[in-house]
Amino acid sequence: MNKIKGKKICSKCGAENPGEAKFCSNCGTRLVVPVKGVLESLFSQPLIVAGSLLGILLAWIGTIVFTFGGGSEPATKAASTLNFLGFALLGTFLTCGGITNQDIDKFVRLGMILGGVIVLGLRLGIT
Repeated sequence: MNKIKGKKICSKCGAENPGEAKFCSNCGTRLVVPVKGVLESLFSQPLIVAGSLLGILLAWIGTIVFTFGGGSEPATKAASTLNFLGFALLGTFLTCGGITNQDIDKFVRLGMILGGVIVLGLRLGIT
């Protein structure tokens, strides 16, 4: 099934169907969104940027909490958790976005994948 300007094209018979149709009006084949399309929409450029920025923000907040938390155990645990979540989010969005989003230049995607793997590896202690 392909989507063209709000229409779904049946992968079996090629008939055009309304965008909200679940079955082909011509042959009755179920119109499903391919997994590749779901991953590409999940890791679209705006979501990659938003997820990466959120990860950086969480890591930054974790650093501030650690620096100004007074060294107490709850502050250290909160800072460590925020830092871990931030870097995990950043690395995940960079890596998965670089792998799944075909709209981005291949060298930019390679940099995203390498950067994401490095961030995840350093954060998880795999070096």
